[in-house]
Amino acid sequence: MNRLVDTAPVPRVHDSERWAEPRSPTVGIRRGLWLGGAVLISAMVVFAAYDAAHRRELAIQATQQEVAGLARSLAQQMARSLQTADVIVRDAATDSLVASLRDLRWLLHERLRDRAQAIPYARDVFLVGADGQLTANATRFPVQPASLVGEPYVAAHREEAASGLYISGAFRRADSSGWSIVLSRAVRGSKGEFLGVAAAELDLGYFHRFYEAVALGPGRAVNLFGRDGQLLVHYPDAGAPVGRIFPNSSSLRPQPPGKQAVPPIVMDLVDARREIYAAEPVPGFPMSVGVGVEESVALDAWRTQALHSVVRTGLLCLAVLLLIGLVVRQLRRRERAEEQLGVQRALLDELFESAPEAIVMVDLGESVMRVNREFTRLFGYTADEARGRLLSDLIVPDDLKQESRRIGLSLGQGRHVGKETERVDKAGTRLRVSLLGAPIVTATGQIASYAIFRDISERALAEAEREKLASRLRQAEKLEAIGTMAGGIAHDFNNILAAILGYGDMALSTAAEGGALSRHVGHVMTAAHRAKALVDQILAYSRSARGRSAAVNASAMVGEALDLVRASLPPSIELRPHLEVGKATVIADPTQVHQLVMNLCRNAIDAMPTGGTLGVTLDVLDTPADRQLSHGLLPAGAYVRLCVADTGSGMTPAVLERVFEPFFTTKQAGMGTGLGLALVHGIVTDLGGAIDVSSEPGAGSTFQLYLPRSAAAAMEKEEEKAPLARGRGQCVLLVEDEEPLMLLTEEMLAALNYEPAGFTSAAEALAEFRADPAHFDVVVLDHLMPGMTGTELAAHLRQLRSDIPVVLVSGYTGTMLAHEASLAGISQILTKPLDFRRLAEALARALERAPVD
Repeated sequence: MNRLVDTAPVPRVHDSERWAEPRSPTVGIRRGLWLGGAVLISAMVVFAAYDAAHRRELAIQATQQEVAGLARSLAQQMARSLQTADVIVRDAATDSLVASLRDLRWLLHERLRDRAQAIPYARDVFLVGADGQLTANATRFPVQPASLVGEPYVAAHREEAASGLYISGAFRRADSSGWSIVLSRAVRGSKGEFLGVAAAELDLGYFHRFYEAVALGPGRAVNLFGRDGQLLVHYPDAGAPVGRIFPNSSSLRPQPPGKQAVPPIVMDLVDARREIYAAEPVPGFPMSVGVGVEESVALDAWRTQALHSVVRTGLLCLAVLLLIGLVVRQLRRRERAEEQLGVQRALLDELFESAPEAIVMVDLGESVMRVNREFTRLFGYTADEARGRLLSDLIVPDDLKQESRRIGLSLGQGRHVGKETERVDKAGTRLRVSLLGAPIVTATGQIASYAIFRDISERALAEAEREKLASRLRQAEKLEAIGTMAGGIAHDFNNILAAILGYGDMALSTAAEGGALSRHVGHVMTAAHRAKALVDQILAYSRSARGRSAAVNASAMVGEALDLVRASLPPSIELRPHLEVGKATVIADPTQVHQLVMNLCRNAIDAMPTGGTLGVTLDVLDTPADRQLSHGLLPAGAYVRLCVADTGSGMTPAVLERVFEPFFTTKQAGMGTGLGLALVHGIVTDLGGAIDVSSEPGAGSTFQLYLPRSAAAAMEKEEEKAPLARGRGQCVLLVEDEEPLMLLTEEMLAALNYEPAGFTSAAEALAEFRADPAHFDVVVLDHLMPGMTGTELAAHLRQLRSDIPVVLVSGYTGTMLAHEASLAGISQILTKPLDFRRLAEALARALERAPVD
């Protein structure tokens, strides 16, 4: 890169001086001498240069083969080390499952310690629970409590971003002087649930010491890169910036197939020295090992040979020059000047032609003088087609002619111009470009001007896409806020409904059949059940209440829902079902599947007031790659697709954008709540699916729901409900902070033949239980109470009497509450509002598990 022509000024020779010298009769001899000397010198120089270049290439090739073989060996050694660590991580995950079943913490520690000692480069082997807490490790027992919930490998496995082995970046702990990486795998249960993470912390200093022990020789360096170009180990410099990411180190890492080969000599970004470098990927792991030899070391012998060759060639050339003498001195000067001028012209031409932007030169009349290769590629005109034509006639659209004239005027006045605008290519396609124009000025004034064009169409599209994604994000945040608010309101409203339904149920059971009181209370109960159904929809949308998921036969569930749709279908609408999916199953609550079909069909029926066709199709498909749908991203996988199509009024794009927004409806007042499609969106999202909606005004709508397909067998239908289970006078400790609900539940327990003892204070209930723990047979607790939650109270009660059965009542359900209840020894959880059957069944199950005296 430094072997450019000498840029020293060349003396200017005027024409008068050039032609003043008389023509010598020895001109031909001088020319012959020069020609002979030039040929001889050129031959010697070319031969010496070729010989030196060839020897240099051989030296580089030999060094490349050496470092490539060494890099391959080190990569294979690294792979074996990581595979050994991976085996230990897998075994630790298995030990975790066995130990969790038998609660053998000390044995788990011993096995982890033995596995850690099996490999010298393992600092620790440890296990992390599903809550991110350190549960066991190889270095200490009992384990020191620590929270690792913020570690990237824990988050990657919990969010299933890492499906198998995960290798972290380099890090250095506060209590350690060395760098480490973590190899981890998720610990999952028999049903695929996330139980935690098994991990091994590896000492990177071990590999540095290993490279040192290999004795690579002087001038040699080894780099170990992790994912995204992060430096893990650098030999021989132990103080290298380990942990730093080198985003521009693509030349120092293995190239994917089809990429351009790494140049023979590269600049090592770690220690900033030129090296002959070879990199190999670690087989099966996101790492690479690079080995480099410093250029000065690798080419030392070649330099000695090249120096001898240069000296010999120089002496020979000097001898030739001395023979030619002063006769051709002036001629040689002139020829040098011409050669220098030609090289400079070639350099300028190549710089112009190889520029990455489209460049055009125009004269003062705005006619094209010259264009480069990028201009030809961007606009489609060859140099011959563009030369001599007005630039405005070539690439300026008709509606921007006035703008082009103003730009030309500014350039003619010697001003620089820069702006973003549009131009058109030879095929008539409009291009978004950035324009930079400037005059070309010499000592005599302006002689021309040039313009540089850069295609920014992709950047404009990217900005538009970014704006679109931002709009979707704002919409998602709005939906989440609405859902959170609705869930809170619905939960509080459940407590009110509990009293209405409970007392109404008891009043209806005592009222004379056929009387006015029975009729009036019946109307109240009907309205209350409608309100409960609305609350259930709101809770389902806000995800504060979830059904019990199981493997269900998709065709059977959709068929049952269509039987209900068919019963209420207007005569003017024709139902066309097509449910050819065999025994395909999905993991869902059967009630949720019914809600999906009923809400979509009801929406389609309402869109066809004058009649039409309602098509319901159920099929299976496999998607090999991710797909972007109208309302969500569909990951690659196996799906059951539910398609509901109608021939109704359709939707405008504005309505289609808000179709799943809660409380948004286009129906008349009193005809809908706006929660039906919002509930559909919430259920599909919870199940891990996606929705694709297409609609046009007057042409109907099509809703396609993609539900993840399961390989599990479908569950059997539930048996008929058994007779209502009643008590035998057992004493029930009831704790409910709201007195009306406490009194209502007492009456319900008394009606079920139990002896209730109700309290509105957790502290009072605990004191009563502490006074006589054997007096009570079962405990019914509300979860959310001031001062102490139901799970906390249950833990205190079980400290006093470990065998007391507990039933927990809450308006919220979910995995977190189930986990807390399990830790407190609670196996029965009921949701508000309570009814006789669910309360009776829960108490019967709890008392069956209680030991019999």
